[in-house]
Amino acid sequence: MISISNFIKLMLFFLLATSAYAKTKFTDRQVATMIPKYFSRDHNAPKITRTRVYGENGKKILHLNIEVNRNRYENQMEYALSAMASVSQHAARPFDSFVLIMEQSSRQLVNERVEAKAKCTIDYFVFKRVKNDRWVNKCIKIDEI
Repeated sequence: MISISNFIKLMLFFLLATSAYAKTKFTDRQVATMIPKYFSRDHNAPKITRTRVYGENGKKILHLNIEVNRNRYENQMEYALSAMASVSQHAARPFDSFVLIMEQSSRQLVNERVEAKAKCTIDYFVFKRVKNDRWVNKCIKIDEI
């Protein structure tokens, strides 16, 4: 029969062992400040004009505005969504969606809004569990604004 002191010691050991392998979780504000730092590591990254985290209709949203160059448009969209997925996976409470506003450098081109499901986008960019066709068809929606 295990005595109470041995039981408490055993429980403390399990608690310490599991907490040593737990991921660090960050607040929404910390996640929002990590995004520009992520972009500053790459000189080809688009310029960020706005970063914010907000709630809408009971969903938690990570919002990012970037300036895009029409020559590298597709790569800049994917880079921004990849950065959002990489950083947001460490949030204390997971995001429901990502909103990316792509502001064109030319006045002749129309700005676009990309809305992506967060879980699906993280699975595509970080864990490689979702194929490109499925991600494009089921996870993102692009609208002109």
